[in-house]
Amino acid sequence: MTPLDVRLLRALRETRVHLPAGELAAQLGETASVLRARLAALGDAGFEIEDRPGLGLRLIAAPDRLIADDLTARLGPCALVREILVFAETESTNDLATQLGRHNTPSGLAIFAEHQTAGRGRFGRCWASASYRGLWFSLLLRPAFPQAQWARLTTWAAVSVAAALEESTGVTAAIKWPNDVFLNGKKVAGILAESGTDTAGRPFAVVGLGVNVNHEPADFPAELHATATSLRAATGTPLDRPALATAILRALDARLPQIAADFPALIAEAAARSFLLGRWIQVRAGETLAEGLAEQLDADGHLLLRHADGSLAKLTAGEVTVIAR
Repeated sequence: MTPLDVRLLRALRETRVHLPAGELAAQLGETASVLRARLAALGDAGFEIEDRPGLGLRLIAAPDRLIADDLTARLGPCALVREILVFAETESTNDLATQLGRHNTPSGLAIFAEHQTAGRGRFGRCWASASYRGLWFSLLLRPAFPQAQWARLTTWAAVSVAAALEESTGVTAAIKWPNDVFLNGKKVAGILAESGTDTAGRPFAVVGLGVNVNHEPADFPAELHATATSLRAATGTPLDRPALATAILRALDARLPQIAADFPALIAEAAARSFLLGRWIQVRAGETLAEGLAEQLDADGHLLLRHADGSLAKLTAGEVTVIAR
């Protein structure tokens, strides 16, 4: 596909009526023959474009595939994303983004994969990435705010994903601190934030996101049936993955300034959506096991845990289990 395809798809998406071919060609600054060639190429790629005599052209349907130019056209202006790449398969989008970051790639790159052969979650766990079922992508960022605040990226991503899922589907999403999004008590999305340094000594951040979208039970490994879910399972209907991808990117973009300028607003949103606050939990961090009441999130997004003896602990990370008491 070409940059013209981005403009062409955007023009077709922005109209609710048929566009005469001549008017569309003039709008794009292209000849009729070039326009027809690109329309044919889009048709070959799976886009259904109606050409009605006397009325013109209208986009009817898009393929259930992640296509960089289509995502760019859908997204429109976005301060967060400079470029979108889509791979049919890669080992891990986080690993690929890290490799590019080390080689001085600028901020604002979003890398999607239809399938990951070595997708990773926290603590080195494997992330099941069923082909053409979910959204697996990573953002390469060079945040302008101090590196001491980069831990806030996980809260930003979790809040943004939860909000986008709710706005797109009507589901009620909860955040399981520090980096998971839950539906009906099961995990639907996860976040993995990492950092590195490029050849010039400049730091960069990579934020990886995995969202289970159109999975059916058979798409999950047996060991995940009790703990994982998908948006399709929650809503009872398949979703438009490219539309959801752009909704998540817009939600991330809208909240990006809050990381430095109004992080308390993000903390408040995370607390309001919390799966843990007010519940008795166990938290394992390495060889340490803590237990208590998940009381609140502090100003930096850390979890404050009230022990049975009344003492208060601040947790920066850990594996959380809700327990009955």
